[in-house]
Amino acid sequence: MGVDYPVRLLVHNIGSSGVIAGGVVNSSGNPGTFTYFDGSEISISPGSYVRSASSGDVPNCTRIDINKKIRFNSAGTYAIKLWALHEEAGKWYYDQEVPLVVTVVDVTPPPEWPHTEPVHIFNNEKLKADWWEIGKAKSNSIIGIDTSLLIGGRLDYTVKYIQGTPLGEIAKIAFDGTTVVTENLVKGEAKSGTIDLTGLIGRTATVTISFESFPGFWSEVLFDVWLTLGFSEEPPVPPGPAPFDWMEWLRENALWISLGVVGIGLVVMMSRSGTPIVIFQPSGKRGG
Repeated sequence: MGVDYPVRLLVHNIGSSGVIAGGVVNSSGNPGTFTYFDGSEISISPGSYVRSASSGDVPNCTRIDINKKIRFNSAGTYAIKLWALHEEAGKWYYDQEVPLVVTVVDVTPPPEWPHTEPVHIFNNEKLKADWWEIGKAKSNSIIGIDTSLLIGGRLDYTVKYIQGTPLGEIAKIAFDGTTVVTENLVKGEAKSGTIDLTGLIGRTATVTISFESFPGFWSEVLFDVWLTLGFSEEPPVPPGPAPFDWMEWLRENALWISLGVVGIGLVVMMSRSGTPIVIFQPSGKRGG
């Protein structure tokens, strides 16, 4: 409450070519108004929405990246909707809706950090579990964190169950091996939140995204995760992603690599020829 809340979601325009827009809806029955930042502060009361339109015509099937901030004025649980809209003959039509549930508690705003380093750990990363799998996971690490200057940190996330089994999914985010986020999702639903990591961050930080699935089905879950590090001053060397782990890649793809090697061996064996036969044509004679 009273703290800026980041909204990072993708919606999809499916109208005809023309002016498109993204809408943020404060649903009826929500606890109160909230402030939306779109170049200026806009107050949205329950049952109302604000629309941000493109400056000109945009082709059909355009992905709209909504990356804004909301500040809540009252505690409680809010049902928020993100809309993709397009205009035809002076009228607005809504193409797609993404639900977002936010629970706001009355807490003291976090202290301002003199210098921040935001790191996009997972940029709309899609995990897919095939029908024979019971889940999926992926990890990314940040190294070179100057702990002598580090004074705090937080993790901002958005998870969305894109498609798959109608039974729902459980999305999780772990920080250095400890689960800090567990979200129960129904198909098409997105949830966001912020986790305070102050006092939990060392020189290396590893974030793991995962979800549990049901055998016999396939599912896709989208993760967008930011790690914001707060420093007393700008560090001499900014933190960055860990180098690509080739050993992990080899372990994850060992089966396909081995099948590829076997396949190449079979092709080589099948292409081997016996002793060549040389035919000499008698001199002075030419084929007719």
